[in-house]
Amino acid sequence: MNGHQPVAAFGHFAMKVNDIDASYKFYSELGLRPFGRYPGLGIIELRGGTHILLLDKRDAQPFSIESGHLGQRSAFFNEHLDLMIEGRSRDDLARFRTSLVEKGLSVDEIADDQLFGHDYFGLSDPDGNGITFYTSHTADLPQ
Repeated sequence: MNGHQPVAAFGHFAMKVNDIDASYKFYSELGLRPFGRYPGLGIIELRGGTHILLLDKRDAQPFSIESGHLGQRSAFFNEHLDLMIEGRSRDDLARFRTSLVEKGLSVDEIADDQLFGHDYFGLSDPDGNGITFYTSHTADLPQ
């Protein structure tokens, strides 16, 4: 890498959900920042200003949104988000996982193996969309 910032960043991810209020609450409880709730739309902010747009599956949209296959696995029939915590260690991930359990969320155990040097665990949102939380690698990147 040349040490320069990327010329593009992930801005928005649109996700159709069955209940915007339930999904808005769920993603807020994960520790993501609730940005705003509007008629037919909930916006959740990730670190760095990226937004998840929560849209009602039953509402007709003025533009086409189709189900996608996100993340590192292509066999999902629902959406899948891969998110990184700020911490880099397995202990950091364990503390984050414990905080979700304490909020009453059902989460998988931290995997025994690593994926490209990342520890990780998964869970599902209220619509059955998969979420995998990984340890961060940002400190490993050249400045």
